[in-house]
Amino acid sequence: MAYLPLLALLALSSLLRSTTPAPAGLQLGLTHVDAGSPFTFTERVRRAAQRSRHRRELLEARLADSSGDIEVPITPSKFEYKLEFSIGTPELNVTAILDTGSELVWTQCRPCDPCVQQSTPVYDPANSSSFSRLPCTSPLYDYQVFKRFDPPTCHYAYGYGSGATQGVLAMETFTFGTKSVSNITFGCSKQSKGNFAGTSGIVGFGRGNLSLISQLGFRKFSYCLTSFNSSSSSQLRLGSLATPNGTASKVQSTPFLDDTNLYRVSLRGISLGEALLPIPNATFEYRRDELSGTVIDSGTGQTQLPNPVYEIVKQNITSLVGLPVVDLSSTIGLDLCFSVSSWPPPPVPDMTFHFDNADMTIPPANYMYPDQNAGAFCLVMQRSESNLTIVGNYQQQNMHVVYDVAGRMLSFMPARCEDL
Repeated sequence: MAYLPLLALLALSSLLRSTTPAPAGLQLGLTHVDAGSPFTFTERVRRAAQRSRHRRELLEARLADSSGDIEVPITPSKFEYKLEFSIGTPELNVTAILDTGSELVWTQCRPCDPCVQQSTPVYDPANSSSFSRLPCTSPLYDYQVFKRFDPPTCHYAYGYGSGATQGVLAMETFTFGTKSVSNITFGCSKQSKGNFAGTSGIVGFGRGNLSLISQLGFRKFSYCLTSFNSSSSSQLRLGSLATPNGTASKVQSTPFLDDTNLYRVSLRGISLGEALLPIPNATFEYRRDELSGTVIDSGTGQTQLPNPVYEIVKQNITSLVGLPVVDLSSTIGLDLCFSVSSWPPPPVPDMTFHFDNADMTIPPANYMYPDQNAGAFCLVMQRSESNLTIVGNYQQQNMHVVYDVAGRMLSFMPARCEDL
């Protein structure tokens, strides 16, 4: 990545410092993008599979070209979890996607052409007394995450696997519950394409200077995702509230690997029950010049495994289940399913991801999907042609996951997220 000189970084930090101190901690509700929809559980799994493939393409494109000058295809897709807050004076309620894989905070602004459909009124900066557009001379327009314009213009452009946004940079008051914070730098989107699940934009929670977590000055954040088919909201906690509940002995922690915007961790191996799968150690190795290593991501639904790893997992699960294999990739979007003639399916053991100094235990409900109507029992993971492993949110259900950004540490422990 082409990093800015130290003085420029200091200038950016000064520009992004809010004049209203953020509270010590915040708690917000998270809602799955398909919550409240008429989709069946099977349809939701299929839609999540499609979104996960598009999400992998986005992260791979971003890693392959870290200069910020990225062109991405515009394809129909959706992210996963959305949150609610207010923007402006007077306040306007908006919904936006939580994304730990990016850092820009943006919302659609009037006038906007073309604009994507959203479920709430479009924010109009002309109606807000706290709106302040950044001057064209602001160094933020030269920030490395934005597409470069030639010749330079007073606009930003940012791409996603599911769309793109272009507009102007500004500052505004954001309100989370009863807590208001002024002078948050955000993208006032004048053009947007793609499908953002009916929301008004995206809230980036990456490690860059523009992310919400960085601008609020919080050292850490956490989420606890309720079961995939639950009607209960999940919880997002910022600052002092982002602490795992439970005894210290149950908390597992592993370090983040580098200073890139994505949250990289070191995966060493995978077990099924007590059996460590025969995956060569070098398979998960992170090489800075390749699409490799492991990323934990809130915006990817289903875990993506490099093809050699996926095949080993597939072979071992097939041996454990011992039922006829059926390919339902065209209907459910999952290519490893078993035909079940009598219900329930046979039991399977926990799966464990072995990170540096930490083991993430994934119960059967978080990696196998039983569909009684279809008489199928399916692996809810996908293969990837690259060497990049992405730990998705389906595998993080009922797990309290803490991102200690300042301490460069990921922590997690099992939890009943509906009770938090």
